[in-house]
Amino acid sequence: MHDSVKRKTPDDPQPSPPMPHRAPRQLSDWSPDPPHVASPLAAEAVFKRPRLDKIQTSLRKRPLSRKSPLKPRPPPTARHGSDIEDLGIVSAADPGPSSGSLLRLRPAPNSADPSSPSLVPFFPIDANSIHIPSAHPLVNRQTLKELDLDVILRNPQLRHDLLFDPGLQFRPTCSRRKRNMCEHYWAAVIQEVESGCTCVSFDSQGKPHSVVCACAQVPQPSSQPVVAYSSTLNVFTLRMPSRIRNLLTEFLEVLLLVIQPLSSASGMYVYPSTLKSQMQEHSAQALYVRSIFDPVLIEQELKHELFDPSGLFSAIGTILKGHCAPMRDRSVEAIVQVAQTCAPGATGKKRDAVMAVRMCLEILELMKLDIANHQLQMLRPFLIRTSGQFELKAFKTRKGSECSLRLTREWLRLAHTDLLTRESIPHPGSPSGSLQYSTLPRNQQTYVTVLKGMIDLIFDPPESSPAPTSPSSPSPPLTPAFQCTSPVLPRLSAPPETIYLDSTRLAVLSADAADVTAIYMFLLLYRQLVHSELNDSSISPQEKIEDGDLLRLKTEIRDIGSARLGYCFSSRLVSDDVESSREKDLERERNAKQDIVLQVAKRAKEARSPSAPSSPVGEVPSETMLQVAQRWADSNIHTESSLCTMLRRRLRDVVFNSVVAQAYPGRDSTPGKLSTIDFLSCVQNGSTPIPTNLATGMEPLAEEVRSLAEKISRLALIHLNAYLALYEQEGFIV
Repeated sequence: MHDSVKRKTPDDPQPSPPMPHRAPRQLSDWSPDPPHVASPLAAEAVFKRPRLDKIQTSLRKRPLSRKSPLKPRPPPTARHGSDIEDLGIVSAADPGPSSGSLLRLRPAPNSADPSSPSLVPFFPIDANSIHIPSAHPLVNRQTLKELDLDVILRNPQLRHDLLFDPGLQFRPTCSRRKRNMCEHYWAAVIQEVESGCTCVSFDSQGKPHSVVCACAQVPQPSSQPVVAYSSTLNVFTLRMPSRIRNLLTEFLEVLLLVIQPLSSASGMYVYPSTLKSQMQEHSAQALYVRSIFDPVLIEQELKHELFDPSGLFSAIGTILKGHCAPMRDRSVEAIVQVAQTCAPGATGKKRDAVMAVRMCLEILELMKLDIANHQLQMLRPFLIRTSGQFELKAFKTRKGSECSLRLTREWLRLAHTDLLTRESIPHPGSPSGSLQYSTLPRNQQTYVTVLKGMIDLIFDPPESSPAPTSPSSPSPPLTPAFQCTSPVLPRLSAPPETIYLDSTRLAVLSADAADVTAIYMFLLLYRQLVHSELNDSSISPQEKIEDGDLLRLKTEIRDIGSARLGYCFSSRLVSDDVESSREKDLERERNAKQDIVLQVAKRAKEARSPSAPSSPVGEVPSETMLQVAQRWADSNIHTESSLCTMLRRRLRDVVFNSVVAQAYPGRDSTPGKLSTIDFLSCVQNGSTPIPTNLATGMEPLAEEVRSLAEKISRLALIHLNAYLALYEQEGFIV
């Protein structure tokens, strides 16, 4: 490989002084001292290690094809800074240290105090800047490790989510940040392969700058980057260690990882001997790959322009076709074709060889995803069957044996106390048509208490519950509606310890419940407008309001409103210190609320005068009706409204009764003993819909109530499958 400037290594002989006509670029003058550049990293700067010796070169341009070894000489006691001088060693973290400065400070000339202000400018670059290419490829052993079967089996959140989403699969991440990082990395690799340069430059403001190569002045670092500074151009250059060896090593290890998928899976099978022949075949392929792929040898061949990737990738392509899915065959063939262009006598260039490596790493990532998804689906029955025992064991390991579970106990005790005040709980499976909670056996009381506790977490969420984010809005989410309303029951300060895997799921269900409550209140406003100030008192309310009109209005409310109607309860929470992004969200919710009120008033006007001729835009409500509707909405659809609290309590009771009807009693229940309801059937097929006894005025909300009750029942059953034995312990609740 053609190198423009030879690098000095520790084993090289002492070089002769450089020729005066070999300067790497034209510079007009030398700055006596670089200017001071403020930086947020300055506060944690440390002392600079001894600088590199000043390079004595002329400032004329010189051809880059000749080699110019550099001979250091002892520095004078006081000297001006060179055009490019070393500023220190950067931390080994990738792409830079997570804290501290990238610089080593030196004291000012003629200063005996090491803490005196430095005349060397601070390195103004964010250590995690996306413009500093990574030292390793983004597809590597560490990033693919989470797809290993043993890691999947030890991941409580993943196994828990699999119970809710049967089609759960791993997919490649394709964020814009990752794409930019990937492009910067491969551009840096191509630059190094073609010219040997590993430098990246920034101006004094920390913005990317065209590369000012420091390879002739700064030796190749072995493991840690080195910062150099050009006083003439006021440019910082970061010379990185070579990426070639890391790339080749990671490529080999990822390839071996993909072609040996059973290495971590054999222990999960009852009869691993049935896989012995396949494992032996995979081991033989791995030995063959190691014999033809030597990272050290390939690196040397690249430096001497002797590397021929055509034969290597032809052999790798044959092996990959035996492991990948049929839909990946074309991608593998494309890799082999790109590599063939780099054969001797072909027209391919070095960047084509790098492209073949990049394409192969990308297909290896997809193959690893395919293998992980296949293993996940094959083991899904086993994961479901053992989910309860695994989650409880993982929870005890996470919390430790000394954990008091104070919040969980308080959560269940509040639900238990509230249930004791109820006379009965409607249940279609009971001979009497209802359950007397106080007369149930203790373990059955525990079961119903957990169901009630789940309802309370949704309709009265703890103060520190996470807010569900909207996928269409990049701004921070608004406060969950039911966190702002007056609680029906005493509210917990934080979520119970045992629902840590479902905290986000509960927040989404709470937002769903807030949406249903908002629709409930808007429909109530519609009824109020239709029945107020009627001119013809002989018409009964039943004849004035049809179910079809309510269902149509419900659909229009969802269409006009935002993605989360429940945020209309937060639209009055405005203060002077509200962030601009949140203020925009609140303003949008206020506008949506006013639009819905206008549509409700319009439909109420049409319902009050059905025989009137309709215009292209329909009946326009009067100014009086609009004022009444707006005052009603402002007075009742907000967090402190007593009407809102009453309707939320009514909706909560209806949903609770529906959840009890679906999730209680357990399968094969006998007097004094209660087993969990058909858990596997619930997870795999879903629960059977049960008719819900809706309160008056909720008839248009039957579908929303049924859907919400089914989701809560599924969540409660999965939770009970893991923690019911813990809750049934003596003295846990009472």
